[in-house]
Amino acid sequence: MNLKSLICHIALGVLIVGSWIMTSCDSFNEDLPECRLSVKFKYDYNMEFADAFHMQVDKVELYVFDKEGKFLFKQAEEGGSLSTGNYLMEVALPVGEYQFMAWAGARDSYDITSLTPGVSTLTDLKLQLKREESLIIDKQLETLWYGEIINVNFSGTAHQTETINLIRDTKRVRFIFQGYTNDWELNVDDYNYEIQESNGYLGHDNSLLEDDILSFQPYRKEQVNPSAASVDLNTMRLMKDRKARLVVTEKGSGKRVFDINLIDYLAMTNMEDQKIGMQEYFDRQSNYHIVFFVSDSWLAMRIIINGWTVYSQIEGEL
Repeated sequence: MNLKSLICHIALGVLIVGSWIMTSCDSFNEDLPECRLSVKFKYDYNMEFADAFHMQVDKVELYVFDKEGKFLFKQAEEGGSLSTGNYLMEVALPVGEYQFMAWAGARDSYDITSLTPGVSTLTDLKLQLKREESLIIDKQLETLWYGEIINVNFSGTAHQTETINLIRDTKRVRFIFQGYTNDWELNVDDYNYEIQESNGYLGHDNSLLEDDILSFQPYRKEQVNPSAASVDLNTMRLMKDRKARLVVTEKGSGKRVFDINLIDYLAMTNMEDQKIGMQEYFDRQSNYHIVFFVSDSWLAMRIIINGWTVYSQIEGEL
């Protein structure tokens, strides 16, 4: 073998070894496989159809269960590392099958069930919105997301990344009550405003569990002008087959001057109904801006939701 041929063989050997080093997995713990399992979190289940995880989410909690649903451990991360745009949560697990559940953004407004490794099961994982005895929720809630992967099969033969797609469970609604005629005055402090719904208790699969009827009341009120008032309220996950009632009550008399099922009207704004189902629309949409033009007897003359006129008694508008 001449010198030129020897050099070529050596170079080829270096390339092969280098390639093997780059593609093989490193072993840090003899009890775990050489390759690692990571979780990527994604939030594109919104009306923009774009991933906003790195811009909106500042805390994640991952709950790991075995394939039979037995709880193994919880892993959490918060802060600036989530905003990099390439965050991965490394999960140290032996080869096997698992189930992952996640809550994101859960802070002081929520209670999550405390689980015991090896004892608690998947169905024990629940989240409840904190409430006083009055059942009134009148503060701005931290944004909450939920996600899951039901079947994670970790082979350990290569670095593996699983993606958890998040759904936003908190909704924010701004109501504007505008007098249909300028000679009707509306004092924002003369009325109580509330969304009534029993949607503050969530199961391991993000379903609504049996709960008390909560009264979501304004965390912000504003007198826009003498005949217009604006109020901001929260609520939790909205479901297409349930009722979430908007009720306005006159403080002085205790009379309900306004009482409608919001779901019926919000459903009218699903302009994507040919592409996505109604429940998907409710889960993607997180903010509503609703304007009611009302008569002096609180009869709705026109309703505009997110820029769309969904109801009008004015001839020729609909």
